[in-house]
Amino acid sequence: MKLLGEALKRAISRPVTRKFPKEKPILPEGFRGRVEHNKETCTFCMLCAMNCPAAAIAINREKKEWKVDIGKCIYCGKCQDVCPTNPKSVKLGKKYENTDYDRENLKTNG
Repeated sequence: MKLLGEALKRAISRPVTRKFPKEKPILPEGFRGRVEHNKETCTFCMLCAMNCPAAAIAINREKKEWKVDIGKCIYCGKCQDVCPTNPKSVKLGKKYENTDYDRENLKTNG
């Protein structure tokens, strides 16, 4: 009888988990998501690449190309901390998904 009561209680209560991806989670203050780059304000000084402990950032100054390998990125925020531009050209955003049906949506290029 005790088991039946528990089953009925669980059947009518709200679920503990969210229905991802339809319901996005509430992100805490200071959340460090995927790296975002603003090519318009970037000076391509290479400080972010030089200070990246995972060597996830690649910069080509001549071609004005900036890329981050999200497979290597450890989301430490050092790139954001050392960026000299105001507003920051490199920052950790709120996007956290590293999966998608379209590969182009996963690229963080500038």
